Amino acid sequence: MSKNRFEDELKHALRREEPSADFTNRLLARVAQEKEGFCEPAEASWQERAKGKNGAGKQGWLQKLGALLALPQLKWATAGALVALLVVSTIGLYRHRQQLELQRQAELSAQISEADGQRAKEQVMFAMRIASAKLNVAQKKVRDTLQQDDGQTVGHQQN
Repeated sequence: MSKNRFEDELKHALRREEPSADFTNRLLARVAQEKEGFCEPAEASWQERAKGKNGAGKQGWLQKLGALLALPQLKWATAGALVALLVVSTIGLYRHRQQLELQRQAELSAQISEADGQRAKEQVMFAMRIASAKLNVAQKKVRDTLQQDDGQTVGHQQN
C-alpha cells in the first residue's frame, strides 16, 4: 500500500461529519438518566463502579474482585501468594526432573547389569566347553591306559 493511499484513507476515516438530527436529544436524555441513576456514567472507571459510586447498587463478580484486590493489604497478600505459588511450582518441577534423572540412571544401570550378566553367561559357557574338551582328553587317556593294561594282563595270563 502506498503512503499516499494510506494517508487518503486515514483522512477519509477521520473527516468531520455532522451529528445526526436527534443527537442533541439523545445526549440530553442520557445525561438525565445518569443524574437519576438509571445508567452508569459513560466515563466511570471500573474502580468507581466496583465501589458503587454509580448509584445503581449492583456489582458484578469481576467488579467485586477488582475492588477487593484494590485494597493495599490484599495487593501485598496477592503478591505473596504469587511468589509462594512460583516457589512451590519451581520446587515441584525440580523434584520431577530429579525423579526423571533417577529413573534414567536406573534404566541405564539395568541395561549395564543385563549386559554384564550376558557377558558372564558367555564366559561360563566358554569355560564349560574348555572343561568338557579337557575331560574328553583325560577320559580318552584313561580308556587307552585301561585297554593297554587289559591287553598286558591278558598277555600275562596266556603265558
